Amino acid sequence: MSFEIPALSYTRPTAIAAADGLVVKLDFIGEQSEWDDLLAKAPAPQLPQSFAYGAGKAAKGWIVRRVALTIDGRFVALATVLELHRFGIRLVSRINRGPIFLEAAPDDARIVAIYAAVRQHWGRLGRGLLMIAPALEHGDHSSTLLRRAGYLQRHDMGWRSGLIDLTRDSDAIWAGFGSTFRNRVRSTEKSDAQLRIADDSDTYEWMLARHAENMQGKGFSAADATLLRGLRAAAPGDVTVLQLIAGNAPVAGMSVVRFGQRAEYHIGWFGPEGRKLNAGNFLMWHAMREMQRRGATIFDVGGMKPGDGYTRFKQTMNPVEYRLAGEWVSF
Repeated sequence: MSFEIPALSYTRPTAIAAADGLVVKLDFIGEQSEWDDLLAKAPAPQLPQSFAYGAGKAAKGWIVRRVALTIDGRFVALATVLELHRFGIRLVSRINRGPIFLEAAPDDARIVAIYAAVRQHWGRLGRGLLMIAPALEHGDHSSTLLRRAGYLQRHDMGWRSGLIDLTRDSDAIWAGFGSTFRNRVRSTEKSDAQLRIADDSDTYEWMLARHAENMQGKGFSAADATLLRGLRAAAPGDVTVLQLIAGNAPVAGMSVVRFGQRAEYHIGWFGPEGRKLNAGNFLMWHAMREMQRRGATIFDVGGMKPGDGYTRFKQTMNPVEYRLAGEWVSF
């Protein structure tokens, strides 16, 4: 099955916004290589801000604007902005887990300036509603900065996940897991099951079919096949499927996406036989090893929800948990 990314026509207009005493320049970027190079410099990128994820949202009908923001001639931040238009009118703009800063610890003035500049361009009267899930750490401090930039809080339930440091050697990563996680990996290794790692489109289509069955069977919604095919079409070398093979057939699988310096667990399926074989533990461990081999420095476990059973499983890996600053709006 083939999939083509919808053709998009980009120009590179610039806009200037003065915010919190700083002048911010907005530079719209259309070239994937340029965006990927900038994102690779970010110490804490997020998957929805990758070029490939934006391509997936474009396949769903969103207009995608990718903007680099500069202060004093230096790139400071990146933001993928999704726009919903009807009859030529922009109704809603959405930023998910962004903007992404290109420095590890930007000062408060820069944070406020960047968020205010985004708001001035997308979230003011006559320009539609701006809905944003900021890539800022949850807490009173970030809430204060967002209010200074002119945003109103919609709700407090931000993205939560956990990070595994892949700059350590494999022995150190392994030692950081809980004993339950390690014991279950060892149990799988003693079985006759085999690991398969693949990047081809047929295997990805198998993964998408299992993902659709999983959503239907368990009654939840997540990224659908249109978005996922668009994502992979934009960056096929950055989407990897790992399968556990038992009895000459896959009994479990997961997909991992690389972006910038990070990789993130994205979708998965674990059949009855796979669950008996502790496939989740085994595949997560090998996903980390494979992403480390391919140059990723951080592995994101792909979302965590308090009280959720899958979250409790992820916590046996002892990731460094983080939480982002909820949902905010401007209009």
